[in-house]
Amino acid sequence: MDIPQVAVPNGLKLAEVTMDTPLDEVFKHWKESGAVILKNILTPAEASQITTELESRLDSIQRGSLAPHPDLSAFHGPKTKRAGDLINHSATFREQILENDFIHAICKRCFSEGGHNGDYWLSTASTLNASGPQPPQVLHRDLTSYPPYAQLGPEGTEAKISFLFAFSDFREDNGATRIIPGSNKWPFHQRGNMKQMIPAEMKKGDCLLIGGKVIHGMGENKTETERKCIQLTVVPSFLTPSEAQPFIIKLETVKKLSKRAQRSQYPRGSPGLWTKDYIDLALHLGLDDFQGTMKDLQHVIDQPKQWDTIDYDNLETEKSADISR
Repeated sequence: MDIPQVAVPNGLKLAEVTMDTPLDEVFKHWKESGAVILKNILTPAEASQITTELESRLDSIQRGSLAPHPDLSAFHGPKTKRAGDLINHSATFREQILENDFIHAICKRCFSEGGHNGDYWLSTASTLNASGPQPPQVLHRDLTSYPPYAQLGPEGTEAKISFLFAFSDFREDNGATRIIPGSNKWPFHQRGNMKQMIPAEMKKGDCLLIGGKVIHGMGENKTETERKCIQLTVVPSFLTPSEAQPFIIKLETVKKLSKRAQRSQYPRGSPGLWTKDYIDLALHLGLDDFQGTMKDLQHVIDQPKQWDTIDYDNLETEKSADISR
């Protein structure tokens, strides 16, 4: 029997913040509704320059999914261009988005919570350029890419977060991303419906930050124009990303980036994961020396270990109580 769908939105408009807004306030609004609008992350000139630099990349991509399956095609969007491999093709993207201090501060804080160790890397950097007319996308939560996280429910830590950059104005009539505010706090068997959604209307250069638990979807594009967007999705550095960035981004491109941005391509600072001869991949790739690698790892080494934070005496007491029941 299907579970009754009774959850309701929180009734709030999406909050708008800037790069000068304290992180405490940003996270308050984000956790309240599951989404928040970051104003003026890019200037209109920067957004236009990135668009120009990606023209050849976009010209090589068809609209609609390469997969013939109807469900995959519908989710992709029949008139949507999803072009990856942006980092190789746009220096401005690298400088203004991949190296953005505010974006990294949000990622660092988010992935330092709930047992995470503060390391993260890029899952997706792709366009979401939706031409119209095109129907709305099915409602969904992003964290279902990682099923165990879905089992944690709304109180669980974030598995992935996404920054949706507007490269044209986002309006209700041209397919602005739609959100059910507060659905990040619902039990996950509550799926919501289209009538509960509100559009995240933005100006060119703004960005929508969403968590993996909020219900959302691309809106219906009722126009003949293209709604332009770049999606930047970030995950903890121990999870497999959507795009195989280390096999896509040329090493010569990576060497031009800061160490922080390099970490977003290769999971530096994740002891025991993605290694060569059981040492950080950065050494094998020539991105760092041993001293630099150990410096990157120090913040992880200094953290309390899992086995140091478990109260074993209390755990044994609880087990005994369970057995007696």
